[in-house]
Amino acid sequence: MFFFCSIWVNRLRSRVATPLVVALTVLLALTASAQQTERVEDPDVQRRMDTMNAAKAALVPLAQMMAGRIRFDRSIAADARKRLIRATRSIPGRFRRPHSDPLSRASPRIWADWDSFTARARTARSAAQGLNTQTLNGLRRTLPQLMQSCLGCHQSYRMPP
Repeated sequence: MFFFCSIWVNRLRSRVATPLVVALTVLLALTASAQQTERVEDPDVQRRMDTMNAAKAALVPLAQMMAGRIRFDRSIAADARKRLIRATRSIPGRFRRPHSDPLSRASPRIWADWDSFTARARTARSAAQGLNTQTLNGLRRTLPQLMQSCLGCHQSYRMPP
C-alpha cells in the first residue's frame, strides 16, 4: 500500500496529490477489513456496527470519485454526503452505553474518555456537513478532512482485529 502511495506522490506532484494519497490510503484501510462470518449477539453492538458500515459505504463512492476511479456525479456525491451526516450524527447515541460483544472492536477507552470521543464525533459530523459535493475539485478539497477525522478516531478508539 505504501508503494502505491509513493507512486502517486511522485506522479502527481500537485496540490491534489497529498489529499488524494491520504484519501486512497484511508479507503484501502477501510475496505481491507475481512468479512464478518460470525453473528453479533448484542443488538446495540449490531446497530453501532451498522452505523459504521453505513458511513463506510457512503465514503466508498466519494473516494472513488476523488481518485478518478469513477466519474464524478453530483447527485451520488450529495446522497453520500447526506448518509455521512446521518451516520456521524448518530455516533454518540450508538456508543452511549458500553455494550459488549466478542465481535465488537470498540475500545473501552471510548467510555473512559467519553468527552474526547464525543468531540471527535462532532468533528466528523462537521467535516461531513462541510463536504463540498458540487464539484470534483470541491470534493477533493473537503473529503480528506472527513477521512482523517474518521481514521484518527479509529486509531484511538477502535481495537485491532
